[in-house]
Amino acid sequence: MKTKFQFIVGLGIILLFLIPGAQAQILQSKSDVIKEYGDPFSAGVTKSGENYLFYKMPVTTKASGTYNQGRILYFKTFSNGVEVCYKFKIVEPTSETIYNITSFTRDLVQTDDMQWNDYAKGIVYKIKEIKGVCLITAEYDNEVSLAKVYKF
Repeated sequence: MKTKFQFIVGLGIILLFLIPGAQAQILQSKSDVIKEYGDPFSAGVTKSGENYLFYKMPVTTKASGTYNQGRILYFKTFSNGVEVCYKFKIVEPTSETIYNITSFTRDLVQTDDMQWNDYAKGIVYKIKEIKGVCLITAEYDNEVSLAKVYKF
């Protein structure tokens, strides 16, 4: 019971930090994501049974010019029936990798070769280069928090 209560309190605190942020889709409901970003390019269910939305977002950068950034948002369904985003992936050209690494290293805590933690929001970011694309995975992890780091 204590663990469940801690998770709910932690989730509430995380929501307060995330709502105004650029990565607000983590812990947003599916309906709120659709309201904010519009209808997805596609939607479906993964082989492992996760619901997802896929968006193509036009992006222009100095390194890559104009391209369509792929954003896949994954959802879990809570007991009340609300689907909440717990993970997303971003697909970009590899020419963006160094800029992503620089940004993550500047703003987050690097915990592994290509992994960073955002302790304030409880999000773990990972970068991989696969077949000419930079793949960023961001996933909510209630084990990653300031309270656990400082052992309050």
